[in-house]
Amino acid sequence: MSTADTTDRPPVEDARDELQESVPEAAAKLRELLGAEDERVQIRAAEAILDRAGVTKAKRTSTTTAARDVGGESRDDGLDELL
Repeated sequence: MSTADTTDRPPVEDARDELQESVPEAAAKLRELLGAEDERVQIRAAEAILDRAGVTKAKRTSTTTAARDVGGESRDDGLDELL
């Protein structure tokens, strides 16, 4: 890379490129940690992998909210508070 190329490019771009080179190694480490003895480590690795893959935690929704969202009628028998 010539000097002109480095002055045109922000330093953060160079740092990003360096970190990008470590992505395969980081992914391999997370896969390796799935087999750790400590279940807490396994869970953290699994969550990190799922998070980066775009899989998010499910959001809990009451039956009243769900019925309203799909255009149904809500119940008024107090069961939603129990669920």
